[in-house]
Formats: sequence, structure tokens, C-alpha cells
Amino acid sequence: MTVGRDGEHVVWAGWRDPAERGFDLPEFRFAADQYEAEVLRAEADRGWEWPGAVVATLLEEGLRGREDWLARWECEVEAVWASRLEPDRIDVILRHPPGREETGLPWAQFSMILPISAEDPSDQAERLEARLTAGDPRATAELCGGYEPEQVGYPWP
Repeated sequence: MTVGRDGEHVVWAGWRDPAERGFDLPEFRFAADQYEAEVLRAEADRGWEWPGAVVATLLEEGLRGREDWLARWECEVEAVWASRLEPDRIDVILRHPPGREETGLPWAQFSMILPISAEDPSDQAERLEARLTAGDPRATAELCGGYEPEQVGYPWP
């Protein structure tokens, strides 16, 4: 379908299903202010996520906001994620130095696996962020990739 704006309405129209010829649904119209309010509410609702996913999202937001910490150690956050298959942990991937993955210059990639508990996700993310930003993350992380990482001081084990 195509989502568009028509004056004070958000319109869902042009429904398509490549697997089913002749698929057709009527146009749906929503009051734009109510639609936007519902999108914002749904975006803020983390109730459908398992705790590890919430911790990962909050931790990534916190770490990306800590430019002072990232700059001090010449790192950037590549990813923070959680898997439903391993609900008791999250993975954090950092890159050093930042911005080099497509430059042809050497860089190193570091991985950290962090345990997750049944504790409140906000409290866990706050505690993990404090722990990670207390020092050089490269000292406790494991080298897991990069391009010629030995040239930036991290030889393969």
C-alpha cells in the first residue's frame, strides 16, 4: 500500500499483493493529528519487546549520546542488539577508530557480551552504560573483526 497525506488526513491506498492477483482493499483515511499521536504512542510502547531488547535499545541510545566517552577512546558504536534465542544477554559492537569501515584505512572491531537479568530494563541499561563508560572499552572487549587491525595496535590473537 501507499501511505500519503491528503490535507488533514493520512491515507492508506493502492493496496498490492504480488502473490495474489486482483488483491484489493478500500482506501483508509485517518485524521492526521490522531494518526500521528498513535504512531508516537506505539513508538514509545516497548511492552511487546522482551527485556533484553529493551535494555539493548536503551543502552545503545545512551552510548550514542556519550560522544565524550566515544571520542576519548576513539570509538564509535556500531551496534547493540539482543536475540530472542539468547534472552539473557546483549551484544555490543564498537569500532576503532571511527568512520573508517569504507575508507580503506585500518580499523578494529570489538565485541562485548553483557549479561541481562530480570531486573528493570531501564535500571540495567543505566548500570551497564555507567560500567562501560567508566574506562576504555577496548581493554575489556574482544577483538572480533576489522581491516588490518594490527596497524591500529590490535593484532589478531
